[in-house]
Amino acid sequence: MLQQERGLRILAAVLCTATALAFAAGAEATEKKFKVGVSLPEAQNPFYVLMGKSIVTTFEKRGIEAILLSANADVNEQVNNINDLIAAKVDAILVSPLDLEGPAPAVQAANGARIPVFMIARRLDDRYRHLWRAFIGFDLSEVGALKGQWVVKSLQPGKAAMLLGPAGSLFAVEQERGFRRVIEPAGFTVVWAQNSTQTRENGLKLAEDALVSHRDLKVIYASNDDLALGAAQAVKAAGLRGKVHVLGTNGAPPALAAVHNEDMAATVLLDPISWGRQGAEVVADFLQKRKAPESQDVILTSELITPDKAYDKIPPPLREKFGVKPK
Repeated sequence: MLQQERGLRILAAVLCTATALAFAAGAEATEKKFKVGVSLPEAQNPFYVLMGKSIVTTFEKRGIEAILLSANADVNEQVNNINDLIAAKVDAILVSPLDLEGPAPAVQAANGARIPVFMIARRLDDRYRHLWRAFIGFDLSEVGALKGQWVVKSLQPGKAAMLLGPAGSLFAVEQERGFRRVIEPAGFTVVWAQNSTQTRENGLKLAEDALVSHRDLKVIYASNDDLALGAAQAVKAAGLRGKVHVLGTNGAPPALAAVHNEDMAATVLLDPISWGRQGAEVVADFLQKRKAPESQDVILTSELITPDKAYDKIPPPLREKFGVKPK
C-alpha cells in the first residue's frame, strides 16, 4: 500500500512538472520578442527625425525591437535598406517609400519572404496596393486642397508658384493635385513649378528663381515646411513680405513660429510624433494581438494652421527658443 501511494505521488509530481513546462512554453510563445524594420526616406529632414524617434520609442514601450534605417533621399539606398531588413529576418517592415515606384521590387521581396509590410506617410502607387497590409497617413489630396481653399478665400486671383518636392513622390503628387483642383477653377494660374528635394536651401533658391521670373506672384506653395521656410526667407529678402504668401505642410515648430510671426501665411499640421506613434501601434497590434486595422487605409485628420492658431500649436518649451509671444 505504501509503495502504491509513493508511486501515485511520483506520478502527480511528474504531471505537475509537465504542466508547468507546457505553461512556460505557452507563455514564451505569447511573449515572443518581435523585431520590426523601419525604412524612412530622409535622415536629415526634421520631420522624419521626429517621426523616427516616435516610432522607435513606441515600439520599445511595447517590448518590440526596432531597426531604423534612413535612405538619405536615395531610392537605391532605400531598396538596399529594405533588402537588409529582409536579410535580418524582421517580423514586419514599416516603410515610407521615397517615390511611387522605386522601392516596389524590395517590398515585393519582403512579401516573398512572408514579412508583412506597412506604409506610413507615403505609399507606393495603387497598383502595388496588394503588397502592404495598411497605410497610415493623411488624404494628401485633401491636404493640398486645404491650402488651396485658404488661397481662394484669402486672395484675389493671380499667379502662383509651386515648390513641388521630390518628383514622383506620392506626398508631392497628391498634394499638388489637390491644390490645383481648388485654385485653378477659381482663376489662379500656376506660372512656375519645380521639383526638388525638400530642404530649406532648395526652398530659398527656387523661390528666388520664381520671384525673378514673376515678381507679381500672389502665393508660393511648398510641399513641406523646409521648402516653405526657405521660400519665406526669399520673399522677405525681396521686400515682398505680406504681398507674396507662403504656404507649407507638416506643422514643424519652426514653421509654426513663422506662421505666428506672419512670415508664412499657413501650414498644414501633420504631427510627426503622433503620426509615428499611431503607425507603430498599428504594427504592434498586428504582431502582438493579431489585430489588423479595420481598413487598409488608416486616415488621420489634418488641420490648416493660420496665425491665429499657430501659437497654441507650438510646444511650450520651444516658444522661447523661437522667440514667439502671444498676440
